[in-house]
Amino acid sequence: MLVLTRKVGEKIYLGENIVVTVTAVSGQQVRLGFTAPPEVAILRNELVVRGEASQEDAAQPVEGAGKRQRPLRTFRPGRVHEPV
Repeated sequence: MLVLTRKVGEKIYLGENIVVTVTAVSGQQVRLGFTAPPEVAILRNELVVRGEASQEDAAQPVEGAGKRQRPLRTFRPGRVHEPV
């Protein structure tokens, strides 16, 4: 694992098409901005873990199924996304 120290406004380039920018730091929370092509999926770890769990439990009934749930937001490159 590569560990870097960055200040607000500094960027990290991943290959030629992906840029990670430190947009804010507040206490132990760091806010990052991602610029990437639309075909690059950017997911938070808890969504990936939830997806793995939902694949394993696909045959199990889900409590609250049928309730209307808020859809996940889609990452749009070049846009600043506010927290939900």
